[in-house]
Amino acid sequence: MKLRSCPSETDLPVIDSADVAVIGGGPGGLGAALMSARCGAKTLLIEAYGVPGGMAAVGEVQPFMISGTRQHPLDAPVYGEWKEAMLQYLPEAERRRVASATDYSNRAINKAAAALAAEDLLLASGVRLLYHHRAVAVDTADGKIRKVVCHTRGGFGVIRAKVFVDCTGDGELAAMAGCPFEMGDEDGGCQPMTLCFKLSHVKIPFVTNAEGERFMDPAWKKRLNDLYCQARAQGRVRCPREDLLVFPFQIADEGVVHFNTTRVQGFDPTDGASFSQAEIEGRRQLRELVKFLRSEAPGFENSRLMSMGVQIGVRESRRIRGLYRLTEKDFAACARFEDAIARSTYNIDIHSPHGAGTVLRDLRPGAFYEIPYRCVVPAGCGNLTVGGRPVSADAAVHSSLRIMPTAISIGQGAGVGAALAALSDTSPAEIDGRVVRKKLIGLGAELS
Repeated sequence: MKLRSCPSETDLPVIDSADVAVIGGGPGGLGAALMSARCGAKTLLIEAYGVPGGMAAVGEVQPFMISGTRQHPLDAPVYGEWKEAMLQYLPEAERRRVASATDYSNRAINKAAAALAAEDLLLASGVRLLYHHRAVAVDTADGKIRKVVCHTRGGFGVIRAKVFVDCTGDGELAAMAGCPFEMGDEDGGCQPMTLCFKLSHVKIPFVTNAEGERFMDPAWKKRLNDLYCQARAQGRVRCPREDLLVFPFQIADEGVVHFNTTRVQGFDPTDGASFSQAEIEGRRQLRELVKFLRSEAPGFENSRLMSMGVQIGVRESRRIRGLYRLTEKDFAACARFEDAIARSTYNIDIHSPHGAGTVLRDLRPGAFYEIPYRCVVPAGCGNLTVGGRPVSADAAVHSSLRIMPTAISIGQGAGVGAALAALSDTSPAEIDGRVVRKKLIGLGAELS
């Protein structure tokens, strides 16, 4: 197909069409596309990179945070299916060990396995995939998206669908369609971005607890943090984060440490020039941390840079205003909704937008709050749902629901709502959220 070179032309060729087009193949997009297809809708997934999986595949983000308990996560079925599909890429002995919910590596993410496993699930469900297609514009009429303009390897073309699902992570499609949104806290500050990376050939001292689970020696971690804080105080490390956030990565090698430590503040992930500077700052901090660790930290003398994110990780950007806005009061009250599409026990987890420090607020043990379908139905566009982290919530609750397992569950709800709307030739806003919930339960979601 010969594609046009300019998106302003009115006769751009149609690349593909579907009942439901999911834009973005990260965790939210994975949940949305799979559930849409399982509802019987002809489903198309558009992804800007060459692999699905989002930040788990290209951002080096790991491990999965927990909503629920280790033995019983609240996020089903796609989260569990994805993890199980990842295990198939490990040797049998390693697979048996990692499959145990009490093993630390049960939540670890091998980024290559994450991408392969996501693709396995999508293809098995009949989802059509278009990689290296980035949505750059929308054509709207009568309050609906008529087509999405994509830039591809061959130029520009358009995607048509009855209903679209915005799983871009930053609410890009919704914003282009004119939907209202919020960004940041009361001062406009978004949580910092982080460039994740791994160091190999580290001599890690492990200890074992009563259940037989292995952890990094707490005394060793404290020594690392003491040295880090000293280096920060002396100006030899210029990272705003107050401590080293590290995780062992035992599914690859006994000597691999994963770092979620860089803290990149004050940049706008929705602005190309600002986002570019954020990438540069993240890598500046990485270089500094690697040099410091290799020269001063015990066990890191012969460490090597094993891998880093292709893209810096974004915790927070746009939050699309929906038919309901979830608030911190809902979190504290463990709110229940008749149209709930997801549940979460994850704490409020606000990495400071302005300096050091992290705000944590927990629910009482065993408690959870629910996320209603109305949060994924945006105001201002009649044939769109939003999956993943940019749903309608305030900044505090967003810091809880942004984790990947919950993003998958939110995507599931957005995908089911989109599919039901497309198959009935109606709008997502006209679909009863209670029906969406019932459908999700039938497909294996933890909402009973």
